[in-house]
Amino acid sequence: LPLPLSLPLASLPLSLLQHLPRPSSPRDRCAVAPHQVYGPRDNLFLPNILEAAGTGRLRIFGSGENRICFTHVDNYAHALVIAERALYPGSRALGQFYIVTDGATHPSPEGHALLWRVIDEAGVAMGFASLWQKMKLPLLLLWLAASIAEVLSWALGTHLKLNRFNVKVLTMHRWFDISAANRDLEYEPIVAYDVGWPDTLRWFRDHWLPTFSAKHSMGFAGISDQSQAKIDVQAAGTGAGRPKAE
Repeated sequence: LPLPLSLPLASLPLSLLQHLPRPSSPRDRCAVAPHQVYGPRDNLFLPNILEAAGTGRLRIFGSGENRICFTHVDNYAHALVIAERALYPGSRALGQFYIVTDGATHPSPEGHALLWRVIDEAGVAMGFASLWQKMKLPLLLLWLAASIAEVLSWALGTHLKLNRFNVKVLTMHRWFDISAANRDLEYEPIVAYDVGWPDTLRWFRDHWLPTFSAKHSMGFAGISDQSQAKIDVQAAGTGAGRPKAE
C-alpha cells in the first residue's frame, strides 16, 4: 500500500507499521524519544498519580526536590514530523538519537521542573490535600518497604505498586539536554509547559475527576483502569494483554 511520504509514522496503526519496508541501514534513520509525556487524555502518567493522591495514600518520596523534564504530546508529535523531514542525504540527523522535551519553557530555563511540586500541583488542582502538608517518606524506609513488597509480590503472585524501581524513578533526577535536537532538527517546543500543563490539569478536572472514586481505586496493587485499558489496546492481537479469567 503506497503511502504519502509526508504522513507521520506515529499516526499509523502498529499492524500497518509492521509491514512497511525497513531502511537498509541504521544510517538511513534517526530515533526521537520524549520524556514523561503528558497532555489531555493521558492514560498512563496522570491517572495513576492522581488516583494515589485522591485516595490520600500518596506521600512525597525522599526530599521531594528531584528534577524532571516533561514533553507535551503535541511537542513529541511535532518532533517526529520534523525528524522525518531531516532524513535526507548528508543530514546530520542520520543515525542519531534525540530526546525532545518542553525545553526552556519548564519552570527552570535549564529545562526542568521539580517532580513532587508538579505532582502536588496536579493533586491540588483536583481538590486533593497538598502533599507538603503530610510527612515525607525517608529513603531508607522506602528502600526497605519496597524490598519487602517485591518479596510479597512474588509470593502472592500479584503486583504491588511499591517496588525498588518505582522508588528509584520517583527520587532520582531525570532531565535531559535537548540541544542536539535544537541544532540538528531545528526543534523547538510548539506548546510551552506553562500553557500545556495548566490545560492538561483543566482537562483532567473536567473529564477525569467526575469519574474518580476513592473507594473503587486499585489500592496498593495493580494500575488504574485507564492505564490498563491502554495496555490492552496496544496488546490487542499479540495475546499479551490482561490475563483472561478461567
